[in-house]
Amino acid sequence: MSEIGNLKDAMKRIQEGDAWHGPSLRETLSDVSAEEASARPIPGSHTIWELVLHIAAWQEVFLQRLLGQATEEPREGDFPAVTTPREEEWKTALERLEGSHRRLLEYFAVLQNSSLEEKVVGRDFSVAFMLHGIIRHHVYHAGQIGLLKKFIRSHS
Repeated sequence: MSEIGNLKDAMKRIQEGDAWHGPSLRETLSDVSAEEASARPIPGSHTIWELVLHIAAWQEVFLQRLLGQATEEPREGDFPAVTTPREEEWKTALERLEGSHRRLLEYFAVLQNSSLEEKVVGRDFSVAFMLHGIIRHHVYHAGQIGLLKKFIRSHS
């Protein structure tokens, strides 16, 4: 498999498939309620909901960069605030995560091998470096979400 194929496969699996590190993020989040997602069981930590919005917002930034826009950070900030912790809004947050992930995967349809070594607009690193970073970012926060979910459920 080509490097692009490997990257696309890894990107897909971390969100929706048979991830090498454990359950995919979709699987981990599939039975999380709005109440659980908005719980802050560890003072000073982020909630599951905040982490979901953070991943989605940064996936949107990464895609903008891949499309040639020199974007610094998400328009709503690094960790977007949860406005109203209700089931409907939680569903919207999950849909945003899925949508940002889907749009990143769609990018791979137009990605060329020669593009991997190109510099990302406004950055001092390559497209390949950023794609690997996106995957690591996603896995890192998926692990946090998994631990928070276990902690919340073991203390309720």
